[in-house]
Amino acid sequence: MTTELAERRKGQVLTLFVAAAALVAVAAVTVGIETRASRPDLASGFVAPGLHDTIGTGRRIIITSSDASYRIERAQHGNESIWVMRDRGDYPVLSGRLAQLTQGLEQLRFTRRMTTDPAKFDRLGVGDPRHGGHGVLVQIEDGRGALLVNLILGTVPTAGQNVVYVRKPGENQTWAAQGPLPPLRDVASWLNLRPLDLPVERLAHVEITPQQGRAYILDRGSDAAWRLTSPALATPTQSNVATAAEEITQLTPVDVQPAPAIQGTAVAHIRAITADGVAIDGELIPSDDKTWLKLVARAQTRGNSAQEAAALAINDRASAWAYALSEVQANALVPPLSTIAPSAAPAPARAAASAPAPTPTTTP
Repeated sequence: MTTELAERRKGQVLTLFVAAAALVAVAAVTVGIETRASRPDLASGFVAPGLHDTIGTGRRIIITSSDASYRIERAQHGNESIWVMRDRGDYPVLSGRLAQLTQGLEQLRFTRRMTTDPAKFDRLGVGDPRHGGHGVLVQIEDGRGALLVNLILGTVPTAGQNVVYVRKPGENQTWAAQGPLPPLRDVASWLNLRPLDLPVERLAHVEITPQQGRAYILDRGSDAAWRLTSPALATPTQSNVATAAEEITQLTPVDVQPAPAIQGTAVAHIRAITADGVAIDGELIPSDDKTWLKLVARAQTRGNSAQEAAALAINDRASAWAYALSEVQANALVPPLSTIAPSAAPAPARAAASAPAPTPTTTP
């Protein structure tokens, strides 16, 4: 009897629990309906539903914007399949940045319905860049060319944070969205653009021929301090001397192309010689509204295996490429002598000819 009573009470409790759960569900649905009724602009769901299941078939990523356009593809290099920037001479792409993009697109969710007025697209950054708009068109294709992703994305700073806006090409409906997308307008952020892996301590001697003014030489003394050794001037600025001498080890280019793609006359030169006898020659070439740097290294002593191995390591990393520098970095790499010694008067033509100038480089 006691057992039957307990079972009956248990059944009653279970019935009440189910009823309560049903009421909660009904209430949730009711609240959702009322919320959508009062806020019809609210939206939910993934921007690219199902992408998690199909992204593994992606073979090509095309980014188009008014700032930069580039194409990333999966390519076979030997026995390894890697992602490369196809229109930058197959320069390898950082795997971490690829993961940020794909995961960000997978997690991107609609939050609000926005305008359908084309006149307002550029305010939200979703104007089609192929037609002069300021949006970023992101397209991901599979091996057959089918589009897995086809979105125009805009990022607008609002109240201290970036709000993402989304529109599909050919459609007028714009949405606000939320998701951790990486920056897409900066080509360099996809690439490991560090031409030299060279500690400043290895440098011993730097010769600079700037675009304007005379050439000059900087040497590191036994006390590790840099000095202007030619021409002999009494008023160099010590901090500027050190900065100019070591700038070549701090390069962070903004773009890259295969070295043969950049042709023209060099307007400035730099030669850095390491303490272990490796000479690194660089030339700056203006092309396509950018300043490009080409680098090549060589052993100072023919037949010195250690120097030749060190030069080969630098060339394997850097000599096949031309690196675009920002205007600020180009000026910092080959600054005029007046920035090193402000009181230095401009040199007459004859004196300039007597100053040591680095040998122009040739790209192997």
